[in-house]
Amino acid sequence: MCGRYATTMSRTDIQLEFRLDVAADSYSPTPNWNVAPTQDIPIVLERPPQPGDEPLRDAVTPPASTPPEAPDSPGEEGAPGVVRALTPAFWGLIAPWAKDTTRPMINARMETLAEKRMFAPALKKRRCIIPASGYFEWRKPDKTPLYLYRESGPLAFAGLYGWWKDGQEWLLTAAIVTRAAEVELAQIHDRVPLILEPSEYDMWLDPANDDPALLTALERPGPQLSFHEVGRAVGNVRNNSPQNIART
Repeated sequence: MCGRYATTMSRTDIQLEFRLDVAADSYSPTPNWNVAPTQDIPIVLERPPQPGDEPLRDAVTPPASTPPEAPDSPGEEGAPGVVRALTPAFWGLIAPWAKDTTRPMINARMETLAEKRMFAPALKKRRCIIPASGYFEWRKPDKTPLYLYRESGPLAFAGLYGWWKDGQEWLLTAAIVTRAAEVELAQIHDRVPLILEPSEYDMWLDPANDDPALLTALERPGPQLSFHEVGRAVGNVRNNSPQNIART
């Protein structure tokens, strides 16, 4: 499970790492050292251009194919091509049939994505990347908070997104895909985020890629992560400062 993480990348950092084309409505995320469920989080996705997009590159050349999209999704039908966009989303995927936002799914198990009606449609054409600097877990038995990160750079969590309609308003929501932890990390928690390598970004984000073997290609060892103990203040979502990720 991943229920708390940190994201300190600037818009420029995210643009360079993920080769963004646009930012939705000039969106620029601020550092967050204690990201919690139901908060707005930055996500990267590919979708047709929309009014309000701020170009982040001198030239945008959309792919030749237009991805299929749900006809009732806002502003996503009939637009030519797709762009890679940075946009905010509500952390917690909400089922289209849900009556409210009280039970969002913050994680989605990789092993059952294709089977669950909650996740299968998003797996086919609504995949995203959730940029992170690292994430937190609480080690048993004393629930010591740990910060897990990659020495070589940021983390790219595989994610799923969807649209939930509340009356006349649309809410973009997202969940982090998780996988079984390998031996070392399993001592901390039996689940870890599915972390993408740069060579996998295009494959995961492409909404026209409906290859059934997509997940099979990601069944490989995860990246080497480092971790250290951090202060217990991170347990309170109101505490949001660089001190949350500092070694104790």
